[in-house]
Amino acid sequence: MATPFSSIDGRGAGGVAVMAGPVNPIDPSAPSKTCLKISALKSPILIFLFFHKAIRSELDGLHRAAIAFATTGGDIKPLLERYHLFRSIYKHHCNAEDEVIFPALDIRVKNVARTYSLEHEGESVLFDQLFELLNSSMQNEESYRRELASRTGALQTSIDQHMSKEEEQVFPLLIEKFSLEEQASLAWQFLCSIPVNMMTEFLPWLSSSISSDEHQDMHKCLSKIIPEEKLLQQVIFSWMKGGKIV
Repeated sequence: MATPFSSIDGRGAGGVAVMAGPVNPIDPSAPSKTCLKISALKSPILIFLFFHKAIRSELDGLHRAAIAFATTGGDIKPLLERYHLFRSIYKHHCNAEDEVIFPALDIRVKNVARTYSLEHEGESVLFDQLFELLNSSMQNEESYRRELASRTGALQTSIDQHMSKEEEQVFPLLIEKFSLEEQASLAWQFLCSIPVNMMTEFLPWLSSSISSDEHQDMHKCLSKIIPEEKLLQQVIFSWMKGGKIV
């Protein structure tokens, strides 16, 4: 399914894209500032805090699983599948930021966005190093298992620090410099930049990382973001539940 990209000032200006997209009980506490939490609860930017929570939750799970594999061994296949899914999800998340969020922010606030795009490039290098190890022929060696846990921990630290900086600097700027309508348009363009086949995995993954209360908040948030087309909203909310629309 394809939907038109929205312009910053309204929904529906050139280009065609397809849809897309945790924060622990918006605890977006991990580590969002109180003022950001309060502001975001009324803002479409809240959706990005949910994304961050899901990413943190998965990274923590991957690191713990890698440590368990390092200490007890076992079948690495389930872990490999999680690594591949997470890399794909995070890659689309970063691409959407680089293509939609940062260029829009750069128009209104100079010398901020480029730093975060460069950090995405650094994270890509860490992923490459991790997958170089995963694809090696040393999986049964103890040193391999220790190195896997170490590289997973390094990736977790890097991404967590990057997201914390976004929460401290980028999100407050988005709330300050863009109207609620513009924020909703940006969030929708972000979702539209993620391919449909990834969205059907991304949204259930996202939903599984939040509490029932947060799920209600995310539903309200998405209702502000998704254009007021009943079928379109039905499709996306069905994907959140892991459903398929045929």
